Amino acid sequence: MAQISWRVEGLARQRGWGARALAEAAELDEKTVRNILAGRATRVDLETIARLANALGVGPGSLWDMEPDPARAWEKAAGAAGEARPGELDEVLAGSWPEAADPALERALRSP
Repeated sequence: MAQISWRVEGLARQRGWGARALAEAAELDEKTVRNILAGRATRVDLETIARLANALGVGPGSLWDMEPDPARAWEKAAGAAGEARPGELDEVLAGSWPEAADPALERALRSP
C-alpha cells in the first residue's frame, strides 16, 4: 500500500521558514505546526490544511507526497539494465554467468 507523507517541512524550508515563521504566516499554533513538520500529526482539520496551503502559496494537494508501495518498488527499476538475452537469467541464478556480476544485481538476487 502506498504511503502519504507530509511535504510541509520541505516547502517551508524553501522559503527559509522554521516552525515559528510558518505558524505565524498560517496563523496557527506553533505546537501544531511543529507536530506537522515532525510527522507526528495524524489528524489535521481542513481549516489547518487550508491555512498551511495558503501561507505556503500552494494547493492543498502539494502538502503531501505519495510514496510508492514498497512491495512494488522494483517497478521503478524494471528494465533499467535493458533486455536480457535468452537464458541469461538462468545463468545468473545458477551462478554460471561468465561475467562479473553487477553488485546491484547481486544484492537484488540475495534472499531476504
